[in-house]
Amino acid sequence: MRVRFSDVVFDGDARQLYRQNAAVHLTGKAFELLKLLLERRPNALSKGQIQDHLWPDTFVSEANLPSLVSEIRDAIGDDAREPRFLRTVFGFGYAFNGDEVSDAGAVATRGACWLTSELGRVWLVEGENVLGRGEDSSVVLESTTVSRHHARITVRDGVAQIEDLNSKNGTYVEDELVTGTRILQQDDRIRVGSFLLTFQWRDLDASTSTATGV
Repeated sequence: MRVRFSDVVFDGDARQLYRQNAAVHLTGKAFELLKLLLERRPNALSKGQIQDHLWPDTFVSEANLPSLVSEIRDAIGDDAREPRFLRTVFGFGYAFNGDEVSDAGAVATRGACWLTSELGRVWLVEGENVLGRGEDSSVVLESTTVSRHHARITVRDGVAQIEDLNSKNGTYVEDELVTGTRILQQDDRIRVGSFLLTFQWRDLDASTSTATGV
């Protein structure tokens, strides 16, 4: 799912959120909640339905939901007192107002490079991209073989560099252990725990107008 509302682009396939052409971080549960509400818009979902989706096998307090909703509102620029998008249904749950939502098509706000794996394509943004199993990571890799903050790819001025963040199992590029920083090249194979990722560039100027998405 890839949709646009106001100055926000939600890219479910890449698991990324953009606002005013810049990547915005959401924790894993907040991202899943926003995705759920977008998928079910404009229907309202009860707190019980949301909890069953986010925590299917775990009992959690309803107090967790307002904090996730607040995180989403901060990320998309919504005002709880005069909400445009995220609506609180008092005594019941939450809903996403769908009037301004449209298909985003190819997301031109993404960076010029990405990682591909069995999980699909994950775009990297200009600046720092942390890979790890922690929900605060830019690229979340859910596996016990991956450290919470495992590695970092920094993209600046047409150069991408990777460094290991003192991970338990190390970071490898083309089967070589990364020590210090290493510049990434087209089609470099990166191993992070049990995940095998491939690094790729694109010509942003040449492909933005013709891209058709993932």
